[in-house]
Amino acid sequence: MNTNRVNFDRPENSKIVITKWWLLGFIEGDGSFFMRRDTFTPVICIEITGVQYDVLIRIKEFLEKSLDFDQYSLYKLNNSSIIAVTTVKARKNSKSSVALTIKNVRVLNNYIVPFLDDMTFLTKKGKDFQDLKIICRVVHNGAYKNDEIKKIILKLSYTMNNYRLSTNTASGSPLSKDEWDKLFSASPTVKYLSDGRVRGISTGKTIHQQISCVYEILELDGEVLIANTLSEAASIVGVYPDTLSKYLDVEIQDSVEHWVRLNNRKIRRVPVF
Repeated sequence: MNTNRVNFDRPENSKIVITKWWLLGFIEGDGSFFMRRDTFTPVICIEITGVQYDVLIRIKEFLEKSLDFDQYSLYKLNNSSIIAVTTVKARKNSKSSVALTIKNVRVLNNYIVPFLDDMTFLTKKGKDFQDLKIICRVVHNGAYKNDEIKKIILKLSYTMNNYRLSTNTASGSPLSKDEWDKLFSASPTVKYLSDGRVRGISTGKTIHQQISCVYEILELDGEVLIANTLSEAASIVGVYPDTLSKYLDVEIQDSVEHWVRLNNRKIRRVPVF
């Protein structure tokens, strides 16, 4: 049993059945909510032994089917590592493990957090989730770029996970009521545009690293192509990426109606997540 087990073969007729409540229990046991302090990136991760790789694949498939992603967001998911299942090398005498990781703040804030928010956690991990929920919102709306808010978020991260345990002598001090109030009332610094671009409110400039979209291309014969990146879309249309970006970077009210004509093709950005 346990660490002495050597046979992990599943019976041929066994099925991995994922439900919402089962997943919550699994997250409480093997999941974690935290923030990468170097990049202020919120993260949800489930890590288990390597022989259970198929379980994480089924969880990934369950999330993709259950979170009401539109067809364009699903295309982005299927052609990226936004919900990633990766192998983690063995550490010292331990066995290798596999991890499902989600660190895209749009997916976390707009899909994962609402998905988990209407359920009741039974362990202290529920407190970590509530803290991550706040971090996701503040990072998503760009409020963390304010130096004061950034310091509060950093302080909050030192009260989560193992820092929350009474046995941890390095635990950080809890946030004061004034600090909580500042987090909840923090003003956004970015605006999300209808074509997937993100614009700084004070600068009025597009933040290119935060663009979240795919590119839909309509051929002359009516065939519809989807490109995952600007470079891929530019290659299909037959122009340089910078040229395509200039044509697409215009003020629009609705990306559904806005098409750009280039080389006898029509192309548009479509927002995802």
